[in-house]
Amino acid sequence: MNEFLLQLRWRGRFGNRLFQYAYGATWARLTGRPFLLPTPWEGTRLFALQPHPVVAHEAIAAVLRTRDDSGRDDPLKLETVQRVYPDARQFDVETAPDPYMAPGYPLCHANGCAYNERVFPHISVRHLRELCMFSDEVTRLDVYKRYEDMQGLYDVAHLRRDDISDAAYNRTHPQGYSVVSLDSYRRAFRQFGFDEKDMLWVSDDYTGTWHVGRKVRHRGGWTFPEGSEYLPGVVFDWLDDFLKLYFARTIFRANSSFSWWAATLSPTAQVYSPVIDKTRIYGVDGLEEIDVEFVEGNSPHWLPQWVRGDGFLTRDGYQRRDIVLGD
Repeated sequence: MNEFLLQLRWRGRFGNRLFQYAYGATWARLTGRPFLLPTPWEGTRLFALQPHPVVAHEAIAAVLRTRDDSGRDDPLKLETVQRVYPDARQFDVETAPDPYMAPGYPLCHANGCAYNERVFPHISVRHLRELCMFSDEVTRLDVYKRYEDMQGLYDVAHLRRDDISDAAYNRTHPQGYSVVSLDSYRRAFRQFGFDEKDMLWVSDDYTGTWHVGRKVRHRGGWTFPEGSEYLPGVVFDWLDDFLKLYFARTIFRANSSFSWWAATLSPTAQVYSPVIDKTRIYGVDGLEEIDVEFVEGNSPHWLPQWVRGDGFLTRDGYQRRDIVLGD
C-alpha cells in the first residue's frame, strides 16, 4: 500500500511556503514516509539538501502546475490523484487533532500549516537548520560572503511595508496585516538598550515614505506556482534582506513570516518580536498604523490568530498565540 503526504499546492510567498515545507519535512521525519512537493519552489535553489522530491507521476504533476492559487482547483487535483491512488484522501492540517498521523493511505493537503498549535512542537529547529543549509549557488554570492564576514557583529530591524501599506491595494485585496508603527520600534530600541543610529534596517518600503527603505537595483517578479523570479547572480530579489537578517547579532523582527523564519534559522541572532494584539488595515480602517509592544524572543505569531468559522476573535483583544518549535 502506498503511504505518502502530497502537498496539493503552495500557499502564499516564501515565508508561508517555508511553513508548509517544514511541516511536510517533519511529517516525513516522524512517520518514515515520503513527503512530495507539488512543484519546485524557492527552496529548490536556496537549499543544498533536497530530500523531498516533486511528485513524479506526470498526470498528477501536470494538474498541480495549474496557475490558479485560489484553491478552486483543489477538488480537480484530488480527483486526479485518486485516479492513480484510489484510497488517497485530503485532510485539513490546520484543524487536525493529530497533524502527524500516518493512517495507512496517501494523504493530500493544501493548507498553510502556520495556525494549528499542534503542528509546532514536533518541528525541530535543529532538523530545520540542517534541512535549510544554503546551496553552493547561494554561498558563492558576494552578498553571502559579505554578511557571513559580519556574522554576529550588527543589529537589524525589519519594517514590513509594501502591499500592506498600499491603501488602494488593501481596499480591493482583503488581508489581515496591520502596519506596525515606526515609533513602536523606536520605543523597543530604547526599552532593550539599543541606539537607533546603530541599527541597520531591512524594509520593503520601496516608496521611501518611512525613510528606512533601500534602493532595489534588481526587482524580480513573482508567478504561481514557481514563486519568486530567479535572477542570475542575485537568485531572488529578497535574498539580500534575508541574509542580512540571518547573520545579524540582533533582530527586531516585523509582523512577517519572512523575518520570523530568518530569526528561527539564524545561528547568531537574539530576537525581539512585536506582539500583534490589534488589527487596523491601512486604507480600510483609515490610514492608521498600530502601536504595539515588543518582547524578547521569536515566539509571538506574526498575524492575529485566525479562528476557523468565527473570524478574528475581536478587533482589539486577540489572544496571545505563540509559535514554539521543538529542539
